[in-house]
Amino acid sequence: MNGRLAISRFPKDDEFLDSSVDVTAVGVDVLADLVGIPPSRLVGDVPLTEEHAERVRQLTGITLDLEKYDYFLDPSSG
Repeated sequence: MNGRLAISRFPKDDEFLDSSVDVTAVGVDVLADLVGIPPSRLVGDVPLTEEHAERVRQLTGITLDLEKYDYFLDPSSG
């Protein structure tokens, strides 16, 4: 996995992307460990849940508002 990593946010009542924040600088190994997926298998959107929320905030400064939005770790190739 050599591409960009982002946290993408979608309103719970909508299927359209609301925002996306580049978190590549945190590191693929750290983020893969956060979601429990080996870095080599980190493909496709990975849902972020309440169990990830505090660690995401510590690593990125992003507070997940899980009542209003669905969040995903979004690995992409560019």
